[in-house]
Amino acid sequence: MPFKIIPKYIASEFIHYFLLFLSSFVLMTLVGNFIGNLGDVFSSWLSFLELLQETALLLPLLLELIIPITVLLSTIATFSSFNKNAELLAMRSSGFGGWRLAFPVLAVSILIAVFAYFSQNYMYNWMHQTWVKQENTTRLKPLWKVGEDQSIYYFGNRQPDGRLSSITSFHWQKNPFQLVGRTTIERGEQQKKSWIFHNVIRHLFLQERLKLEHVEQWRIETEKLPTVPFVIPVSPHHQPLFDLYEETLKLQSEGLDVTRHWVEFFQKTAYPFQLFVMVLIGLGLSASYNRRGMAAESLAISCLLGILFWMFNQITMAIGSAGLLLPFFAAWSGNLIFLTFAFWLLSYNRV
Repeated sequence: MPFKIIPKYIASEFIHYFLLFLSSFVLMTLVGNFIGNLGDVFSSWLSFLELLQETALLLPLLLELIIPITVLLSTIATFSSFNKNAELLAMRSSGFGGWRLAFPVLAVSILIAVFAYFSQNYMYNWMHQTWVKQENTTRLKPLWKVGEDQSIYYFGNRQPDGRLSSITSFHWQKNPFQLVGRTTIERGEQQKKSWIFHNVIRHLFLQERLKLEHVEQWRIETEKLPTVPFVIPVSPHHQPLFDLYEETLKLQSEGLDVTRHWVEFFQKTAYPFQLFVMVLIGLGLSASYNRRGMAAESLAISCLLGILFWMFNQITMAIGSAGLLLPFFAAWSGNLIFLTFAFWLLSYNRV
């Protein structure tokens, strides 16, 4: 019977402290944002609603930032409370070792990681699509694309309804490598399986002379041109894992730089593991400082470690996005270093 009750008890205590710390961090942020915009809050009811929306938009980013350190603090608080009430000694006397004690916390951390993933990749996108002003969703930047026929395409103006204007393509020859043609298109519309372009002018460079061709209307199948999106692209940081993987491969095949995409892809695989590392560090710190009666100091050190972890991770990701570090190591180096530190703590304290 104890072998079934104790894990549930550990998990419930961990959830209790996790929700307590999480709500405290969120409440401090919300109050700070409210006070910072106090002058606008009472100006009108519409201003108050806009402030609520802006505050809600901060929540997914805030949760992503504070969840790892909250898991660390909750782990220390949970096992410190057990030690204070001599419950930890009773659990060990019942045959529960360090890893069996950590298992319920690790299991709950999986659910927390799933929630963080949903918040980052779905809730954030839904709120932006629903609440961000409509005029911001119609600003599509000019786009360069590489085609399969040794051509480079420039799409100058894209409209959300599938219309294009100011289109230019440059056609290259491989051997010898030289420019053989340039095509300018005034405008175009996307059909179901094709494009219809209007006022097409081709400039053909034939040895030492230039040939011009003018076509009033030109229809071409969609698959013969690079894909042209007509929605505001979602940041790689907020795309679901498999969607990001597919888009990264597609952009890579079109000759675009996808270094940042790969860094964000590996970061999505590394983030859940951060929570497990925090649990192990918390278990090691709680064992170390509980023996010396310094649980409060362990909480302070955990805050410092959480901040250092975040800073180190941001630095390595920036270096990786600049192409100076392999994407995998840019996303995972923080986990590997702090995991080594966690194992050292556990072995040092013989957890």
